[in-house]
Formats: sequence, structure tokens, C-alpha cells
Amino acid sequence: MTTCKEESRRWVHRYAIGGAAFAAIPLTGTTAGLATLETHMMSVIGSIYGETVGVVSTTALGGSFTILGQGLRFFTRRVGTFLPAPAGLAVRLAVAGVTVEVLGFAIVEHFERKFPGKVFQKTDL
Repeated sequence: MTTCKEESRRWVHRYAIGGAAFAAIPLTGTTAGLATLETHMMSVIGSIYGETVGVVSTTALGGSFTILGQGLRFFTRRVGTFLPAPAGLAVRLAVAGVTVEVLGFAIVEHFERKFPGKVFQKTDL
């Protein structure tokens, strides 16, 4: 028997790996892409718990994720100027992965407070 918390954490790890990989791509707009990834992760976690995340909540949180991403991008670029190129890339990957992981765990804990110990019912995600 798998709990919703266990299943959600599996998805959080997958999204964190995807976020770190996405941060490795040298494109403009990666912050918006990561915000989209984080917003989608929130919807998937909600569906694991049997909740639908509304359009207003998704839009508000997506905007918040974008602003957070802009700040983290500024920080990583500043740190990257003091490091050689491979180390700067490693910092970018680590910051993106850890940020997605921390946000994911916070979302899981939000739903866990609403539905403590809920058993996961397999559905099409």
C-alpha cells in the first residue's frame, strides 16, 4: 500500500531532475520554463491527492514561481561570475534542482496537512 505522500515525493524527484536538466540548456526563458514545470508539478501532486488546482491558484502560483526564479537566476549568475565555467553550470543545475525539490516538498506537505496519511489510488496522471 502506497500513500499519496510517497507517490508525490516520487514525482517531486522526477520533476527536480527534469528541472536541473532544463537549467542546463543555455536558452533565454529558462526561468519561465522552470515556473511552468513547477506549476505542472503542483497540478500532478494535487491530482495524486484527488484535488484539482483551480485556474486562479495556478495562475497566481505560476507568477510567484516566475518571480522566485528570476531572483534565483540573478543569484546564480552572480555566483557563476566568480567560478570557472563548469562550476558555474554545476551551481545553476544544483540551484534549479534543489528549488524544484523544496517547492515540491512544500506542496506535498500542504496536501498532507489536508489529507494526512491518505492512501494513493492509482489514476491516470
